[in-house]
Amino acid sequence: MNSLVSPSAAAKRRLRAFLTHPSVLVGGLLILSVALMALAAPLLGTIDPSRIEPAMRLKPPSELAWFGTDLFGRDVYSRAVYGARSSILIGLFVAAAALLVGVAIGLVTGYFRWVDAIVMRIMDGLMAIPTFLLAIALVSLTRASVATVVVALTIPEIPRVVRLVRSVVLTVREESFVEAAISVGTSTPKILIRHILPSTYAPLMVLGTYICASAILIEAGLSFLGTGLPPEIPSWGNMISEGRTFFQVAPRLVFLPSLFLALTVLGINLLGDGLRDTLDPRIAKRM
Repeated sequence: MNSLVSPSAAAKRRLRAFLTHPSVLVGGLLILSVALMALAAPLLGTIDPSRIEPAMRLKPPSELAWFGTDLFGRDVYSRAVYGARSSILIGLFVAAAALLVGVAIGLVTGYFRWVDAIVMRIMDGLMAIPTFLLAIALVSLTRASVATVVVALTIPEIPRVVRLVRSVVLTVREESFVEAAISVGTSTPKILIRHILPSTYAPLMVLGTYICASAILIEAGLSFLGTGLPPEIPSWGNMISEGRTFFQVAPRLVFLPSLFLALTVLGINLLGDGLRDTLDPRIAKRM
């Protein structure tokens, strides 16, 4: 009897384990709920989140404003729901940009030894600077906007992707199938993309979830300090920053955005844990 498992059977088993993993189910449900809330924000009983009504400032919850109003008379519920769009988009953009740039640099760095010493010293220098401080410095030098925040959060994450991809390339390039491809004259770009790049997919998927969650948290921190998104853009960090002054008299100003922020990051981290458990062969064998 042949003990070998076909690749398709192994893939199906891994997919089944992923879809039935408790962390994936809970995390996926949380992320799906927040994503649907962001997409369907106009249909969820919201109003214009930027509309200022001084006569309605700091009103308690009512039929017109389910979670009351803030210092400027804006609907807290509407701003929290629309704030999901800002956080999710920034998290996805930062993760995608960091992975694209980091993979390109990591492939070249790991495959060409003469590039490795130069690039890795630059990456080490970037990693020596705390992510939060580097993001604050980059945002402070330019005008606050979504694009500025994305760039500021992407740059500190690139070295982590580069180091991960480089470590995989250093291992895979010594494999026999890579040496066989070199011996038959396969071009370097084709070797990198067709033979080496697929080996990075599993760890990159896990790292991508971490980067996304980290970007959402750091963006909220930057907005809390006043160096993130402009105040007119609904953001959970902006809401928490504006509501902290009135926390003792109106804790709802901080509670709702904090709850959405915590649930979103929790969902992404749970999904990342599920990916790690199902994609890591050492853990998968024990499942």
